[in-house]
Amino acid sequence: MVEQLCPACGCHIAGSGYESEGVVYCCELCASGSTCEGGCCTIAEEHE
Repeated sequence: MVEQLCPACGCHIAGSGYESEGVVYCCELCASGSTCEGGCCTIAEEHE
């Protein structure tokens, strides 16, 4: 299966994502045109 990327921020779209006007985004914030702050763009850092 091909991984889908959010057209607004480039994050991977998990599950069915959020659809707005026929376009699928990674989160509701991207779908509404807001800045993606939902944590889906944050890369988890490994702590030693």
